[in-house]
Amino acid sequence: MGASVFWARDLPERGRYYPGVDVIVLRHGMTERRTVSTLAHELAHHYYGDALCTPPVGRRAWRWAARLLIPARDYAEAEAEHQSAGAIADHLGVTIEVVYAFAA
Repeated sequence: MGASVFWARDLPERGRYYPGVDVIVLRHGMTERRTVSTLAHELAHHYYGDALCTPPVGRRAWRWAARLLIPARDYAEAEAEHQSAGAIADHLGVTIEVVYAFAA
């Protein structure tokens, strides 16, 4: 998508998008599912050109990430097998934020 991705050990949040320079920085050392979910969220900020992540902008980014990461059929199968959002997230290999955004 044209953004460069870097990792930082001292990043206080999981990820950050720098508009104008098209750079995404991710916290080093996260689990794979947290890294993938965070990267998708930050890619949404890149896609929309978000300068700030206000609560509505953050929710939009999680919804975009959910659509990127979860095929509808896979979600339906996971939901049929599991009762909780956490178990669905584990099944799909994403964070719970992604599952909540998909279901919203």
